[in-house]
Amino acid sequence: MESPAALNLVAWHVLRSLGGQTNSSMKKLNIILLLGGLLTPAINFAGEPEPVILDDANPAFVTPTLDLRARYEYGDVDVPGVISSHNLSLRGRVGLKTQEFNGFQVFGEYEGTTVADRDWYRAASVHGPANRTIIADPESHEVNQLWASYKTPDGAFMLKAGRQAIALDGQRYVGGVAWRQNMQTFDAATLILKPSSDVEFFYSYVNQVNRIFGSDVFAPIHTDFEGNSHLINAKIKNTPAGTLTAYAYLLDLTNDFGSAASNNTFGLSLDGGLGDMTYHLEFAYQTDAFDSPLDYATTYTHASLSSPLGGGFKGTVGVEHLGSDNGQGFRTPLATLHKFNGFADVFLNTPGTGLTDFYASVGTKLPGGVAATVFYHHFQDADLDFSYGDEIDLVLAKDLGNGLSVLGKGSWFFGDTLPDVTRISLEMNYKY
Repeated sequence: MESPAALNLVAWHVLRSLGGQTNSSMKKLNIILLLGGLLTPAINFAGEPEPVILDDANPAFVTPTLDLRARYEYGDVDVPGVISSHNLSLRGRVGLKTQEFNGFQVFGEYEGTTVADRDWYRAASVHGPANRTIIADPESHEVNQLWASYKTPDGAFMLKAGRQAIALDGQRYVGGVAWRQNMQTFDAATLILKPSSDVEFFYSYVNQVNRIFGSDVFAPIHTDFEGNSHLINAKIKNTPAGTLTAYAYLLDLTNDFGSAASNNTFGLSLDGGLGDMTYHLEFAYQTDAFDSPLDYATTYTHASLSSPLGGGFKGTVGVEHLGSDNGQGFRTPLATLHKFNGFADVFLNTPGTGLTDFYASVGTKLPGGVAATVFYHHFQDADLDFSYGDEIDLVLAKDLGNGLSVLGKGSWFFGDTLPDVTRISLEMNYKY
């Protein structure tokens, strides 16, 4: 049986080798954290490791993680000269995570995506024929996460530093872009305070955003963001009206394309219930910021209502409004954008004339435990002067147990002032 000291030494060398693939700031951070004693074993006063018996009460100090996804995706946009794409890809994430030791924990994870044929599709600007429809899943191999954390026994204080996943609220502003094969992660220092069960404060300083375009990205517009961003989010739960959230996202985002993505956003949201119904209300104000060459100030509003419909059905209706000013639409460059405004991904960038999304969905469980949801969207500009088009989406999902699940998704956008788009995908997931 290996001693804790031996296990810690193995973990240290694994994380050190991973750290060698990150940028210089990450290397320095890893050295500081690891030399700070985060992996210090239990040592008695004679200098010998304490004997440890590994069982359910005392599990292995380091445990592996595994996340696999195989996906086929079809994409077609009705633009002259552009042909349909087919992408068969496999994404794997393999990691090592330590157990918490006196409140400390370390995690390192590799992520790689391989594809059957680069010529079958256009992976954004990374690779593939320019006349193919974009499917933004390039081949990629990189360090996905590498962080160390400390948490007090009562969970009231947590500090995490390193390359990490961050997902705030519904991920409208900050998320991991889970739909795409390559995760968006953040080189950041994060502080979470929970002074009571009803109050939570989140702050993160971010100096690099590792975007979904992977290790081989070269086009300036898709390269990673650097800067000095601040993510602030505070919640008060169990108020008479529900959960009240206030946020300020101060995004200093510069890449090879420039600083046009930089902005400051301040907002409030409320999530609550009325009997069997639940609702979401949100308002935000945004301006250009830091070194952005743009000059605009605009707003965001979102309201939705969900309710059981009887017979095992559940319905949701809502409207989301992204304003515009001076030819610039409301921007959310760090969001999980696929989650909003239709799965055909027509509106990953808000048009300069803004966007109003009127949407509805109905979901139920089909025989065999298959979860099915149908979505409808009607898209107009911010001032409701004209229609962009309509979209219908269908999602089918089945949990097979033992970490296995399957998902199918179809999206059909019927454009009025924009081209028609069709996207269909089928995937299988395994997590350990």
